[in-house]
Amino acid sequence: MKKFWLPGLLALIGFQLSAQKEAETFREIYSQALTEQQGYEWLRELCAMGPRFAGSDQATASVLHFKAKLDSMGFETRLQAVKVPRWVRGPQEQAWLIQGIDQTAMAVTALGGSIATPAGGLRGNVVEIPSFEALDSLDLQGKIAFFNIPMDPSFISTGYAYGSAVKQRWAGAIEASKKGAIGVVIRSLSSSINKYPHTGSMAYADEVKRIPAAALSTFDAELLSKSLKKDPGLQIKLKMACEWQDSVYSYNLIADLKGSSKPNEVIVVSGHIDSWELGTGAHDDGAGAMHALESLYLLKEMGFKTKRTLRMVWYMNEEFGLNGARVYAKAAKSAKEKHVIAIESDGGGFTPKGFSIDASDEMVEQVKAYRKLFEPYGIYQFSKGGSGADIGQLKNDDIILIGLRPDNHRYFEVHHSALDNINSVNAREFTMGSASLAALIWLMDRDDLCVGCKS
Repeated sequence: MKKFWLPGLLALIGFQLSAQKEAETFREIYSQALTEQQGYEWLRELCAMGPRFAGSDQATASVLHFKAKLDSMGFETRLQAVKVPRWVRGPQEQAWLIQGIDQTAMAVTALGGSIATPAGGLRGNVVEIPSFEALDSLDLQGKIAFFNIPMDPSFISTGYAYGSAVKQRWAGAIEASKKGAIGVVIRSLSSSINKYPHTGSMAYADEVKRIPAAALSTFDAELLSKSLKKDPGLQIKLKMACEWQDSVYSYNLIADLKGSSKPNEVIVVSGHIDSWELGTGAHDDGAGAMHALESLYLLKEMGFKTKRTLRMVWYMNEEFGLNGARVYAKAAKSAKEKHVIAIESDGGGFTPKGFSIDASDEMVEQVKAYRKLFEPYGIYQFSKGGSGADIGQLKNDDIILIGLRPDNHRYFEVHHSALDNINSVNAREFTMGSASLAALIWLMDRDDLCVGCKS
């Protein structure tokens, strides 16, 4: 009697052995990462060098320092020149709430790109603006506009809450100036009430008069709002000395590990190296930059031979115009490089929860099939969606874009503020992000999971 069941049994055994091997490999990657925590030590080293605002000496020094380190580790590195705008904050900004003869100091920071106040400061009556819709009915002539639009706490994703409130930062000065305002202050984009102001980029329009723009801490925004309800005629005084200087050159940092059989196909894993200068950019985006480095370091040190070239890219000036990402994408297109996968980490160094995937529905489903392998590590959110601003410059029909998605509940407590420092990063949470990226890269390369990659 023929044993018709034997081939099926052998196939089942083979499948089980393969699944067991995958699980063992995952465990090895996570164990190695959590035992060494090398990326966290590099992040500590980076933050000790100071903030890395694009165009600053620290930004360039950080790139050069880690290029030398990567060279010594056997990566093929190169610098890519990037012209970046140069805006300087100047001395510590100051703001006061003035009620009669009483003056109360408030925590304030200039918004990135703002002009300075007059040397003696800017003083005026304040008009609170609870929404952009309310602008039409308000008289701002000769006044200081106060946009007080909180991040909506009912959103489960703080990223959505940030997106719903961020217009006051980048467009507040334009819209207030159209109505005759002489200056603008906004409520910091933070998910908690604290005394730390949060900065970020703002914009002007050519046809609209430029006015100084600043952010108050959420604590002081609450204070100002309550005070205005008692005395609508109160004033504030604002003093800032920020200025624009000539553009300068800085660099993207690129580091390759050549692929074994398909070296002309590139998998990019990336973060941006620049940061705002109130803190040291530990979460935004030192964590993302070190996630990129440590994920490739893990694969290299553990002896994985990927088919495709693995490339780390640290982009310069994500915060103030995406200059580095645009230069990189333009150069890649000109050189006809074949990028098959691009991954970005720019959500902080908190516990990773999953990945967002920008690709066809079919490819998204294939990436989602990896979920069971990641679930033991607390990673279960696999969804179709945006991947990141920097790698978005590479977007086309032949590339899969993936964003690492950490837990976001605490991110906007530190984002763009003095709280964004190494003390706010937990080593284990951060390291789980690096390991997750390494595991995903290994899987996708092994399985030829990219558009047109199947042989």
